[in-house]
Amino acid sequence: MNINNSIDVTIIILNYNSSNYTIECVNSIIKTTINLKYEIIIVDNNSIKDEFEKLSILSNIKNLKIIRSRINLGFSGGNMYGFQFADKNTGYYLFLNNDCILLNDVIKILTDFMEKTPNAALCTAQMFSPDLEFRPSFTYFPDITVRLLGHLAVRFFHPQKYPSRHVGYQSPIAVPVITGSAMFIRAKYFAEIGGFDTNYFLYSEEEDICKRMSLEGYVTYLVPSAKFIHVNGGSTNYNIDVLKEFHISLFYFYRKFYKFPKVLILKLYYLLKNIRKFYKSFDYFKIGIFVLMGAPMKDSLRFKQKINFE
Repeated sequence: MNINNSIDVTIIILNYNSSNYTIECVNSIIKTTINLKYEIIIVDNNSIKDEFEKLSILSNIKNLKIIRSRINLGFSGGNMYGFQFADKNTGYYLFLNNDCILLNDVIKILTDFMEKTPNAALCTAQMFSPDLEFRPSFTYFPDITVRLLGHLAVRFFHPQKYPSRHVGYQSPIAVPVITGSAMFIRAKYFAEIGGFDTNYFLYSEEEDICKRMSLEGYVTYLVPSAKFIHVNGGSTNYNIDVLKEFHISLFYFYRKFYKFPKVLILKLYYLLKNIRKFYKSFDYFKIGIFVLMGAPMKDSLRFKQKINFE
């Protein structure tokens, strides 16, 4: 695990106008993590000045770095920016949402699991709500069979490929896609595939990296003995621009991994899915047309921001 006094785990946390969450997250790491050499890298993704300055309360913590970006790099870009400041000999990375609170020695439990499981590229802990209600920690790839047939149907025909998301598992289990809120990744395999694809700005990053690891023959796991709370939604306000961003990322994923006929069918599926909800909000009609146009990346939120010189 720890060779030549190197870091066992590098924890990378993004902060965007939600510093109170970040502070509570860091405190939970310090409180629960024992017998492990770790470092924490906080990447501030162009928060307003007051929010960034709140982080100064953490500046005296040993092995913690605070890095500020003058633009919002999104999830993939922000994490890859933080990655560049990590100990080059670290064994594992934990990409942790700032609105997460560790309930037990999550990092040591996941480290020990990965040490014993050489085919594991990624894993995550069991997620709970702030009220300690069970939440699914994994999902399925958004492929055409899942979209057209639904989760119950695909699980009926392929139960091992599509394990139930609503069962409280007692032992580690291989899963398709882990939650992006707490992604524990083997550093060697992460480097082999080039890390996160920074074309994604807000969504589908976990599907992408799990897909690429799977194509390399590596496996993704849920380790239920490790437990954490995800407050959920600490940084993102949902509106039509965010809905567009979701579809931009989704269709980038489809074009990257699927051939044209499948992409076309999925485009028609999401067109109809959104347009049929126009009575709830005309925004859904707009999203349907946006999908029909191909959900072009030029409309991403990443291109609607200014550089911050504060």
